[in-house]
Amino acid sequence: MSHPLRFRPLFLASGLLTLVACATPMRIHFDRDPGTNFSAFRTFAWIGPAPLARAKQGSKTNSAVSPLDDRRIRDAVNRILETRGYQLVDSPAKADMVVAYSVGSEDKVRVHETPGMMPTYPYPARYRYGPWYTGSNVSVQQYTQGTLTLEFYDRKSEQAIWVGWASKRLSPRDDSQELIAEAVTKILANFPTKPRT
Repeated sequence: MSHPLRFRPLFLASGLLTLVACATPMRIHFDRDPGTNFSAFRTFAWIGPAPLARAKQGSKTNSAVSPLDDRRIRDAVNRILETRGYQLVDSPAKADMVVAYSVGSEDKVRVHETPGMMPTYPYPARYRYGPWYTGSNVSVQQYTQGTLTLEFYDRKSEQAIWVGWASKRLSPRDDSQELIAEAVTKILANFPTKPRT
């Protein structure tokens, strides 16, 4: 059941992340409202039964997520927030802050250009320094970049208070459960811990 409140998220910078290396570690970023006092929050709840819909302008974004992965994301977030001192409640109306997530995948192309070498020199010997480069060998590699974003809002003000996202070049060999656990853990590594009273 969706919540009637309309939330205004912070900017989503996942579209700016570019993976350029062959070995692609997970990229993690977060943004927060510096004026938010997180010690005032005690409870949290999820907004609606499904991930937030996201559409990147100028690109095709896949926001579908399987029921199993949906549960894995929510369970991982719940466990970490509860260890940070926040209590999960069953309704947004009862919560101090509410959380939602979005997922996306984007097909990308990486072009790598290697200069070629001419076997002979075009200049007299006294000007030779190294091989003369001409032309190039071009290789094109297609890959999919996946992004998971977690968004937190103050329920009363409806303002975004914290947004974190993870982006990684995906592989058919990736284990979904391990990938989700890693992403959620790294995203929430900088989420404020509620002070013990």
